[in-house]
Amino acid sequence: MAHIDKRPNGSYRIKVFCGYSADGTAQKTQSMTWKPPREGMSDKQIEKALQKAAVEFEQKCAGGQIVNTVKLQNFIESWFEVHEGALKPATLKKYRDLCPRIFSQLGHLRLDKIKTRDLDGFLKWLAGERNATALAKCKIDLKQTLRTNRETQKAFCERAGVDPHIVRSCYHNSAILWDNAVKIAEALEKQPAAVFEKITDDSKLSPKTIHCYHGFLSTIFTYAVKVGEIAVNPCYNCTLPKIPTAEHKILTLEQAQKLLRILDENAPLKYRCFFYIAIYGGFRRGEILGLRWSDIDFDNELIHINRAVHWEKDKGFYYTDPKTAKSRRTVRLPERVMLLLKQQHNEQLSAALTLGDYWHNSENLVFTADNGSQMGMGTPYTYLKKFCEEYELPRVSVHSLRHLNATLLINSGANPKTVQALLGHSLASTTLNLYAHEIQSAEAAASAAVAAMLDNELNKRKAE
Repeated sequence: MAHIDKRPNGSYRIKVFCGYSADGTAQKTQSMTWKPPREGMSDKQIEKALQKAAVEFEQKCAGGQIVNTVKLQNFIESWFEVHEGALKPATLKKYRDLCPRIFSQLGHLRLDKIKTRDLDGFLKWLAGERNATALAKCKIDLKQTLRTNRETQKAFCERAGVDPHIVRSCYHNSAILWDNAVKIAEALEKQPAAVFEKITDDSKLSPKTIHCYHGFLSTIFTYAVKVGEIAVNPCYNCTLPKIPTAEHKILTLEQAQKLLRILDENAPLKYRCFFYIAIYGGFRRGEILGLRWSDIDFDNELIHINRAVHWEKDKGFYYTDPKTAKSRRTVRLPERVMLLLKQQHNEQLSAALTLGDYWHNSENLVFTADNGSQMGMGTPYTYLKKFCEEYELPRVSVHSLRHLNATLLINSGANPKTVQALLGHSLASTTLNLYAHEIQSAEAAASAAVAAMLDNELNKRKAE
């Protein structure tokens, strides 16, 4: 039953009891303000209209159409409490990093009052925002400094509390975050200004970053709909900036064949295996590095992708399920690749016997460091970069080999659904969007082939 209070200004407050909180300690209520719809109404008319409004409001509350007056910021924090354990650390950090701008512009608004136009305004505001990120470039020869101090890169990283790739960026005079620069300077017992030049990234937020904000907000509002806080997700129909289509920098077929040939002639066995699997299987880097020998079916020439490896500063290496449910898959690889893997297995067994107690491969990993421990996340890229430079091959990333595999599949006539299954994409639309150009080219070539066949037949008849 709704409770009605008359206010001094002539309006009425309608309050409805909606049960108790999750711990049973507090009542949950909904309220609304009602005013007579027109002037000159009699007391009887006002009473009748008020009772009708109270009944309708009570029905809406019972149907979950009316929400609490919770602010967006508070709701997002409660969402984190519910979902934090289910999110991967990298995803959790990314979402947390998006919150300051969201809270500053939208956090004070009631969840039920936020409309699509409010979000459009926020997205437009983001387009004018700048990164304003403090960066730094190393002014000294850090690698030589560590040699002079007789300290390994690994030991220095642990002492400074930074990732190894941060230190390697300093070697190549690449920009790093100023916070990391301060840590490195402190570990060297120097002032930051003596070691680094401070610079500022003043570029505007990219369209892709703005899409990330929209995606996170859509996740929040979808959950709000699910738990009955709001009826419709206001992120639907938002106006988003177009993300420029970037062409994948991948090897041509001839370049890929050259890479494989030079790998056979010059690369250590474990790197030959790694890049053969990357090219022939199209797997993600973390999926390859997470492979165990139990995932390799030599008899049937199959590789089972059941997990992926990640690295976080606070956690070190850890293993999770693959990126999506569809990423858990089984792929058949040619005999040539399986023979390489058998050689790699035998070589690894020999190394384990040679090193004895110094061999640490408790995970039974296919790809390891020299002592059997988990191979570093950046190790394959570092090797590939140097290898391509030495043998005058185009510089490509490890992930580009996945794009190469997809392109070869499409050009060989594989349909998008097959490519989706082999790459482990959760949706066929992902495959279609990523490889739209390649698919269109393959379709055009197929159409041209059909036209050529028909034209040849017609030309023969005309000649007769």
